[in-house]
Amino acid sequence: MKPLQNIQVLDFSHALAGPLCTYHLGLLGADVIKVERPEVGDDLRHYTEHAGAKNMSAPFVAANAGKRSIALDLKSAEGMEAARRLALRADVIVENFRPGVPKKLGIDYAAMQAINPKIIYCSLTGFGATGELKDWAAYDHIVQAMSGIMWLNGEPEQGPLKVGLPFADTFSGYVAAFAVMTALFQRERGGIGQFIDIGMLDATLMLLSQGIATFSMSGAVPIRTGNRGYRLVATSDTYQTKDGYLSIGANHQHQFVAMCQALGWTDILNNPCFADHQARSANNDLLRATLERHFASMSAEELEQKLAAVSVPVSKVRSIPEIIQHPHVQERDLFVQTSVPGLDHPVLLTGSGFRFAEDTPARHSSVPTIGQHTQEILREIGM
Repeated sequence: MKPLQNIQVLDFSHALAGPLCTYHLGLLGADVIKVERPEVGDDLRHYTEHAGAKNMSAPFVAANAGKRSIALDLKSAEGMEAARRLALRADVIVENFRPGVPKKLGIDYAAMQAINPKIIYCSLTGFGATGELKDWAAYDHIVQAMSGIMWLNGEPEQGPLKVGLPFADTFSGYVAAFAVMTALFQRERGGIGQFIDIGMLDATLMLLSQGIATFSMSGAVPIRTGNRGYRLVATSDTYQTKDGYLSIGANHQHQFVAMCQALGWTDILNNPCFADHQARSANNDLLRATLERHFASMSAEELEQKLAAVSVPVSKVRSIPEIIQHPHVQERDLFVQTSVPGLDHPVLLTGSGFRFAEDTPARHSSVPTIGQHTQEILREIGM
């Protein structure tokens, strides 16, 4: 039995953060009913790469596999009647319209709670339901810019750089799923329904906890550190090798010694300029230049094997194809496969990111076409 089996989620969300929330609830067994506009569907269907499959962009597929799609015109009497009947049966409602839009459509928390007092209603917006920015429009890169993530990302001598994929959207979806699970647990213990207010800016700021604490304690403004590790030493950095890049994390003395011994670097190990952490910090630029020369003549995979064997944290910098084909990741069974209408091969998607010791395998479910399950769902609610 899946953890959320028999839980029904009414998904009014679109784009990315909301659909990612409900995608993860669906992985845990919830029946997710995605409400889409007739013919047009979710705007995300038409984004970026679609590999030739109509209305099936890669971002849409990644966030909506396993759901049932019903096409409803919420501005019509029949569409609203169906929405009300679905709300009456639902455990959870998720939406990510701008503040004020749900009320105009008649699907705001007050209207839905009047129908179903035990409903858990999760609202995702760019900046939350309160505050002076609540009516601002937001995209992922806008929230990255405002939150400080973009300011901290990139090389010190260059300008701010956004994270390459929709970082703020994705994490906000995870936070929303966690909040929904918490509200469900509270309700099961005798609570009532709940309104959940998720701001993408709030969620993204959770990921800056270390920088916020640093500033609060010391007054020092965190700066861009590029590919250096958190300790900001030359032995915890990323280097170019003869066939790629390598990230190392020799933060402590025993790790530094183990690295030099494993690679035969007696010149570095015996140099008094690098004798201990204080000496290496004082001579950081010299050490980094020395390491650059040494690493440039060696293979990233060979270095990875040698350093991992002596417990020095290390990894070759891998692309997405390289990591998903890695034997370790394959053994961990992190992915689910889904079928996509219009494609003649399965598509690999991320799973929940965790495993229960006693669990059934993740579902390998399809991605719905616009309104694919409309008739089926309408019959279920007596229409």
